[in-house]
Amino acid sequence: MENEQNSQQMAKGQMLREIIDVYAGAAGETITSILKTKIEFSVQEVGEMPVSDVEYSILEPAIFVKHCLTSNVAGTIVLILRQRDMQLFLNELMGIDDLPDPDFVFDEVAVNAANEIMNQMTAGAGKAMADYLEDSLEMSTCQLTLSDETGESLANVMGEGAQTKVMTVRYKMLINDMVESECLQCISDTAMDSLEQELKARAQKEAEQVMAEGSPKILDVQEGHSREDARVTTTGQAAAAGQTVYGGNLDLIMDVPLNVSVLVGSTKRRLRDVLNLNNGSVVELDKQADAPVDIIVNGQLIARGEVVVIDDNFGVKITEIVNTKNIIGNGGLI
Repeated sequence: MENEQNSQQMAKGQMLREIIDVYAGAAGETITSILKTKIEFSVQEVGEMPVSDVEYSILEPAIFVKHCLTSNVAGTIVLILRQRDMQLFLNELMGIDDLPDPDFVFDEVAVNAANEIMNQMTAGAGKAMADYLEDSLEMSTCQLTLSDETGESLANVMGEGAQTKVMTVRYKMLINDMVESECLQCISDTAMDSLEQELKARAQKEAEQVMAEGSPKILDVQEGHSREDARVTTTGQAAAAGQTVYGGNLDLIMDVPLNVSVLVGSTKRRLRDVLNLNNGSVVELDKQADAPVDIIVNGQLIARGEVVVIDDNFGVKITEIVNTKNIIGNGGLI
């Protein structure tokens, strides 16, 4: 009996480790995209203990990042970071190369900026987890708490009893391949149980698919030939009429309105530069003055051209057709 329980515990740990790895990878990719600085999270240790026994003094002064799982998966997750690491994130966001300042104060502006970074990071991680589980998974917005200001215990932040068990995940965090740090994630027992059920459902679904794919299939050869002949005949008739077959009657969708826009150019700027914009500021685009503009229809590039003036309005003179078939093939009209 004891061996069976140990085996079940190991299987549970392995399943949860998989989803933790998904979370870590997606969180790193998302925050890297936000800060334009490479951030990597790698799992170092996974454990389970009462919340009162969780040791995070090495991270003090710390910042608690709490978010709740909703929809099919419920529970609470708290990420514990060093405040100096969060300050480093803010410096990267603002384009500041300075090292963290020990006298830095997390005022309302800094907390709001940190909250936005964490919201985007956890949203990206949540989406990756939902894709992995092949199910819906939603997360609440983050709540940030400074440990040295409130003096709140981890149990209070999580809203759990002191003896309630939580899963702890210690991550090594590598910032820009130079700064090495660590952080700690605490997952409530409710969240662990919900994730375990979702992982079991996913495993069962995969097993059923394997069984379905392995079962013999009986084909009606005569019926198959008839359908193929019908397809060939239909295609031949359309080709003879000089029409392209897209899988339906195009006449039915010819009056569908499409969004047409002209892309002159784009660029990227640091948050600090955007906040400093005022009347008269010039933003340089990543396109040369004599380069043709892109004509976008329903999100698809279909042509390029030159900007012209028609009476009091701007217009575009088409100089190159890229591929109008993209409107139908990729634009979701069929």
